[in-house]
Amino acid sequence: MIGHSASYAGGAVRHVWAPLFAFAAVALSTGAIAAEKGVVNPLPVELQTAFQTIDSAGPLNQIFLGVDVSAQIAHTGDASYNVYPPGTTPADYGTFLVVGGTLYAPDMENHGGTASGSIGVNTPFTPISQSGVGGSGTSADPFTVTTVVGVGATGLTITQTDSYVVGQESYRTDVAITNGSGGAIAALLYRAMDCYLGGSDSGYGLVNGTAVGCSATPNNSPPDRIEQLVPLTGGNNYYQAGYDEVWTAIGTHAPFNNTCRCTEQIDNGAGISWNIDIPAGGTVTRSNLTVFSPLGAQALFVTKTADAPSVDAGGADGYTIVVTNPNSTPATLNSIIDTLPSGFTYTAGSSSGATTADPTIAAQVLTWAGPFNAPAGGTVSLHFAVTAASINGTYFNQATADAGATTVAGTGQTAPITVGGGPPPPPPNVIPAPTLGTGMLAALILMLLACGVVVMRRVR
Repeated sequence: MIGHSASYAGGAVRHVWAPLFAFAAVALSTGAIAAEKGVVNPLPVELQTAFQTIDSAGPLNQIFLGVDVSAQIAHTGDASYNVYPPGTTPADYGTFLVVGGTLYAPDMENHGGTASGSIGVNTPFTPISQSGVGGSGTSADPFTVTTVVGVGATGLTITQTDSYVVGQESYRTDVAITNGSGGAIAALLYRAMDCYLGGSDSGYGLVNGTAVGCSATPNNSPPDRIEQLVPLTGGNNYYQAGYDEVWTAIGTHAPFNNTCRCTEQIDNGAGISWNIDIPAGGTVTRSNLTVFSPLGAQALFVTKTADAPSVDAGGADGYTIVVTNPNSTPATLNSIIDTLPSGFTYTAGSSSGATTADPTIAAQVLTWAGPFNAPAGGTVSLHFAVTAASINGTYFNQATADAGATTVAGTGQTAPITVGGGPPPPPPNVIPAPTLGTGMLAALILMLLACGVVVMRRVR
């Protein structure tokens, strides 16, 4: 590949030209579509948005990550990239933020091609820095790229970390928004894309809970190629519709409306959104997985509940982990993993459900070795007991599973347990009343009696 550097505020990153010759046939075949969708090429390639590329054995063998928090994805065996425009890196997929009535967005018009005009008036993010590709691609040490952008004059900064584990049909995005202003800021965060399903610019939609995507069959039935946005942090809305409807919805600065044109074959897109409040000096993070599966393997979902929401310090409680398989074919879990809160300990011999064997324990991480069968449309359940921490407070837990190439959406921080016990502290600035011991009380009574005798004599 031929490369060059593109400079911007905060540093420079390497820009690798897209392998345009490999996609020449695709570009020619989609020329009419491109013209209809209004794709523009405003700049020569050497001036287009810079990016880093995660290269791997796949199945996501290339993930192009722009300095403006945009992306493009390649899947092993596909003849074209999977986000529209199919020959452009990065493309029409990224992070968007509405603050104070202004939409901040990737600099789509400088991607060398875009069909995002329906988004309307927007202000591009200000690139600050982008790391090289770090990590080794393992589950313990994923490939990662960290991109930092400014959000106009709002005082907000976005630090986006994209990570990939080789062998997975998904990659993870963590969007951390830090508020450097002097007051709290309300914002609306989007992650959205214009889907391009394995060489086709039309398809259906699918919804699973609040996860949404594009599919080659209505609601992925029967299973076929999908592109899916899976939230890892709750409280999100979703939307699947025509690609221009998705961009228009973002342009209205309103949350997505939780609808899907799942049974209509259209030139489609999809997205998820969160309403967020960032305290002054604080950071709020929202995360999602982006799934690309030629066989229509949707993400498995993990949920976690506590037996009791509150417990005395050092008391007994328990958790139930449930892994749900929404697919029409069974899945195999290689392991189930739980991260206990600080100070909590596993109760030996307490596992039941999927297995009665104790997990291996490394610090706070419990790992139950499989295989465990997750039947089509079914669940795998695991229960275990714990001893709570000795310090009062509210503690959260998170759980996930390993299903090989099949994506698993972990719980994130969930299943709160409030550890209590002991009397409440006295109100502030209140001095406790003094108490008297038995000896002091007896001496006081004698003194009072003596004083009484003296007073009576004087009265006489």
